[in-house]
Amino acid sequence: MNNIKDLITKAKKFYDEKNFFDARGQLLQALQENHIDEKIKLNLYYLVADICYKINDFSNSEIYLKKYIEIDNLNSKIFNFLGNVYLKKRDYSNSEKFYLKAINLEHNNENALINLAVLYQNLGKQKQATYFYKKIFKNNPLNIGSLYNLSNIDRTVINKNNILEIEDLVKKKKLTNFNMASSFFLLAENEKKNNKFDKEIDLLKKANDFSFKVNEGINKQSNKYWLQIIPNIFNKINFTKENISNETENIFPIFIIGLPRCGSTLIESIISSGGDRIENLGETNLVNWAFLNTNRDVLLSSESLKNKNKIEINFQKTAERLKDVFRNLKRNKDVKKNIFSEKSLENFYYIELILNIYPNAKFLNPYRNLEDNIFAIYKQFLSNISWSHSIGNILLYIDNYLKVIDYFKKKYPDKILSISLENFTKNSKKKSMEIYKFCNLIWDEKCLEFYKRNDLFSNTASNNQIRASIQKYDRKKYEVYRKILKDYQKKYNWIN
Repeated sequence: MNNIKDLITKAKKFYDEKNFFDARGQLLQALQENHIDEKIKLNLYYLVADICYKINDFSNSEIYLKKYIEIDNLNSKIFNFLGNVYLKKRDYSNSEKFYLKAINLEHNNENALINLAVLYQNLGKQKQATYFYKKIFKNNPLNIGSLYNLSNIDRTVINKNNILEIEDLVKKKKLTNFNMASSFFLLAENEKKNNKFDKEIDLLKKANDFSFKVNEGINKQSNKYWLQIIPNIFNKINFTKENISNETENIFPIFIIGLPRCGSTLIESIISSGGDRIENLGETNLVNWAFLNTNRDVLLSSESLKNKNKIEINFQKTAERLKDVFRNLKRNKDVKKNIFSEKSLENFYYIELILNIYPNAKFLNPYRNLEDNIFAIYKQFLSNISWSHSIGNILLYIDNYLKVIDYFKKKYPDKILSISLENFTKNSKKKSMEIYKFCNLIWDEKCLEFYKRNDLFSNTASNNQIRASIQKYDRKKYEVYRKILKDYQKKYNWIN
């Protein structure tokens, strides 16, 4: 028993240091011990499943959660966790099944109810999503986040009484940071409807301030990386190859890169709706995960990186981890030519890393009017994007993006295709044919009818937009906000 306690203590130390692989090793060793108390065994199963989830080993996370259920099948939290695992594996049927099991065990399990509602919304099952969002809000009137999500399905659900109640809750300050952010986004939308744009902007600032506070510590670290570290080292990384195998020579990935709210979800839907069998992985963030998880120590010494001409990373280990997680995510393992799309937009920083692992990779770079893009980001509740909560950070991120894209387009001109959202909406047939040709895909006119698919999954802010046909670009949508950028014109010459 003492040996088990020692192994768990070591695992906790590794876990706190974010050394998840070694933490898992200690826990697995503990599970090899004889005569483990049942409660301790359940705890070990849960901890191993949690670590596997964090390192994107979803198959083993599933295995250990099922081991847990073999002993205790009455824990709603575990069934909800399994629903999350199946969601990551893109097994939406099982994800739904286990969320429902969690709710059957605990009718007011708010996490499971929220997860199920979001799943239905992402699948375009708006009726079911609406039912569960209303249930959540009825159970907990302080969950303004559910009301915000509901308003994205149906704008008419927010009435004058809702607004008065939200204003009262905000004044009493009894809400979590997330629900405060949700409240201010709803109040801002209400001022927009009344054409009170100055009030809307003031409320949007408050909304984004609270959104940043939801994960303030993580957001500060993330901003340092995205705004200071990676922009200064992306072109200094040394890709020393030793024994990289040729196992990726039959893999032809398509990476969609760029800025949020640039039309990327539309392009992703277009390329996954043609005749070719393309596995749409969505936003996995796995390239960034493999790079950071493997080279954390090097990157933490960012101050010493500034004056270096070359940054040495563990390319071998980075490549193997990335290939492993992509291999586990993809289902079509028997096809000779494996094509998949991936839409983690920050991958424009990792173009060279990706090409050194997947030499057949192609990059699609949708873009739109930059000023429109600024406000499309700022006005949207993007709680998981640390730099999206202030105009200043958005502008700095965009400035870095423009420099990086320009650098890589000059270095790899045949690997990157930039696509104007405005031009695409004007002539979607011609532009979609150009995209298919660039990606070496067989064009099929049904790709323009992506919105008719009943298996289209999207967990982005464009979820509702892709359920309809392609709409003409609205050049006047954000015109009223452009005066805000006046103070930044001298700093950034790309602002008109």
